[in-house]
Amino acid sequence: MTEATTSKTRSWLPTLTGSVDKWGALAVLILIAVVFSVLRPATFPTFQNLTTILSTQAILAILAIGLLVPLASGEFDLSIGFNLGFCAMLTAVLSGQFGLPTAATIPIVLLVGVAVGLLNGIAVVRIKINAFIATLGVGTILSGLTIWVSNGNVVFQGIPKDLLALGRTQLIGLPLTVFYMIFVILVFWFVLEQTPYGRYIHAIGAGRETVRLAGLPTDRLRISAFVVSGFMASVAGVLQTAMVGSANPNAGPDFLLPAFAAAFLGATTIRPGRFNVLGTIVALFLLAIGIAGLQQLGAPFWVAPVFNGAALLVAVGLAAGRRSQAARD
Repeated sequence: MTEATTSKTRSWLPTLTGSVDKWGALAVLILIAVVFSVLRPATFPTFQNLTTILSTQAILAILAIGLLVPLASGEFDLSIGFNLGFCAMLTAVLSGQFGLPTAATIPIVLLVGVAVGLLNGIAVVRIKINAFIATLGVGTILSGLTIWVSNGNVVFQGIPKDLLALGRTQLIGLPLTVFYMIFVILVFWFVLEQTPYGRYIHAIGAGRETVRLAGLPTDRLRISAFVVSGFMASVAGVLQTAMVGSANPNAGPDFLLPAFAAAFLGATTIRPGRFNVLGTIVALFLLAIGIAGLQQLGAPFWVAPVFNGAALLVAVGLAAGRRSQAARD
């Protein structure tokens, strides 16, 4: 091979590698959608299936996007699933059993979510408890409180119609939760990618001490990241009860692993090496379409957690490999 040929190869190879990193997950999503459409033409490439996937993933998408803020700042929030479950149960109990109007129930529940996020932030930033331990501890407390307020039962009676309408009303054949999801995607993309706050959060995740020396209020920003995560978990909890029409005391933790899998897998695409909204959405629907397709092919019910767990391992492995490569370079 001549020196000129070698030079040309070296010039386009990084561009090709970068394109694969950036758009690879989206290409895989499209590919598996095509494959399952061919294998199950009567059920998979239908509007009903699309509606089902969108509606079932909308709450998870809202939760995962809220999770991005602490992750981007270099912190973990393992309480989000428990927070969602507690807020969903609180919504059902306040409105269904205590008869509070929806206009009062929702603000109370959202304030609870914010309080949980603030508690996480204070524990991690002020008291300096490891984020993994602090948020797991808070989440465990929330799981106990969820059982307490519900007596361990599914709560479904008395939930007002105007609350249910928030999750069940359809527009152009899609539930309103899908449009809430789109709104959250647009808002968080703008905030994290186009505003100083988003740049500060990402900068803290990349080098907290450098940001502190630059004069930015790193502690307040880190606490705010947990508050945003807690608030979004409460939003997801309210919408979960509104959509399902009931609250299960065991439902919240089921959202935890898929949210982290989507966030970490999303950090390997669109903006590789950076927690980002669009990558998270691509990753979430890549996982959702994969699971839906496998289930239509007759895969057993345990495929979903195995698929999500494997995706999380792959995503973290890819991120570790990218960091090692960057260190060698």
